[in-house]
Amino acid sequence: MLHLTIKEVARRMQSGHLSPSELCELCLARIEETRSLNAIITVTADVARKQAKHSERRIREGCPLGPLDGVPIAVKDNYCTEGVLTSCASKMLSKYVPPFTATVVQKLLDRGAVLIGKTNMDEFAMGCGSVDSFYGPVRNPWKSSSDSDDFRIAGGSSGGSAVSVASAVAFGFLI
Repeated sequence: MLHLTIKEVARRMQSGHLSPSELCELCLARIEETRSLNAIITVTADVARKQAKHSERRIREGCPLGPLDGVPIAVKDNYCTEGVLTSCASKMLSKYVPPFTATVVQKLLDRGAVLIGKTNMDEFAMGCGSVDSFYGPVRNPWKSSSDSDDFRIAGGSSGGSAVSVASAVAFGFLI
C-alpha cells in the first residue's frame, strides 16, 4: 500500500476502499519501523490522526477539499508549522515552535493533506549530505547499519525527505 502513488491512494480514498485514518496509521507505523534511518526529526502523530479523521468525514460526506484530502505528507524541518517544532536541524532552534505556518505548507493543509512529520536535513540546509544535523546524520536505506558509522550519504540537504521517499513513510514531501 505504501508504494502506491498519490493519485492511486487518493482514488482509493475517494472511492471508499481506503480511509485516511488507515493510511495515516500505516505511515506512522512505517516511520517507527524505519526510525534507525533518522529521516524524521518530529513525528506529528496526534496532529496527523486528527487531520485524518477530518478528511475521513469530508470524504464520507462527499465534500473533499481536493485530491490531496487525506494524503499523508512530511515537510522539511525548515518550513514553519504552527505549534510544531521547527528546528532547522539546529541546536540553536531545538526548542523553537513557530506561531505561524509557512504559506506553502498551509496551502497543502488547506487542501486536506495530513502532516505526519518533519524531515531531517543539514543544519539550516547548509550542507550537501544530510550529515550535519543536530539530530545526527540521515542514513541511506540502501546501505545502512544502525550499529556503526558505515552508511551511504542520503544526498543533499534534503536527505531526510529523500530517505522518507525511498523508505515509503508518506506520499508527499516538501524539500
